[in-house]
Parts: sequence; structure tokens; C-alpha cells
Amino acid sequence: MQGPLVAALTAVAMCAVNTTLGLVIAKKAFQGELQTFIAVVFGSLAARSMAVLVGVWYFIAIAEMHMVSFALTFAIVGFVFLMGEILFFHHSLEESKRQVRPPVTDLLKKKLNDVLIELFASPVFSI
Repeated sequence: MQGPLVAALTAVAMCAVNTTLGLVIAKKAFQGELQTFIAVVFGSLAARSMAVLVGVWYFIAIAEMHMVSFALTFAIVGFVFLMGEILFFHHSLEESKRQVRPPVTDLLKKKLNDVLIELFASPVFSI
């Protein structure tokens, strides 16, 4: 039976590999259309989830890791990394939307020069 520290480090490594694979796959799929991106991301999520389940089973049942350490560390770190992955996807999609079409708030903002030109070109300031 492995000690608690080895079990915790193994769980962190599993979560890191899983998240890194997800981000690499997402970056490659992001260059295509949105439907393709979603299909690839969810498909890889299913495949990675199955691989993680097999890994968890192996480390707990076969390698006899310390169960409590492994399970708690895996749950906490997995949740944190998953939130990071979701935030990355959200940020990437928002950035791609901004490149295609500027947000409405940008259209409402005027440059200082445009405001000054309109102000001094109005009939009030004309001679």
C-alpha cells in the first residue's frame, strides 16, 4: 500500500494530464467551426472521462493507493482544474466573438476627437 503523499501526488498528476489533454484538444478544435468544436470537445471529454475512470480504478484497486488521500485530492483538484478548463473555453469563445463582431458597447463609445468635432461643428459655435 502506497502512502498518502504518493496517492495525493498521483491524483494531482492524473488531473493535470487530463486537463492538459483537454486544453490541447480544444485549441486544435477551436480553429474549425463551432459545431465541430463542440463535437470534438464533448467527444474528448467522454473519452478522457473513461480513461480517468480506468486510471482511478487501477490506482485504487490494483496499485493499492491510500484511498482517502487519493479520492479527496482527486475530487478537489479535479474540480479546480475542470473550472479552469471551463473558464478557458468561455474566454476563448468570447475572444473569437469579439474578433468576428465588436461588442455593442464599443459601438456606443465615441472617440474624444469625434465628440469635439461634433461639438465645435454644431451651429452654436459657428460664426
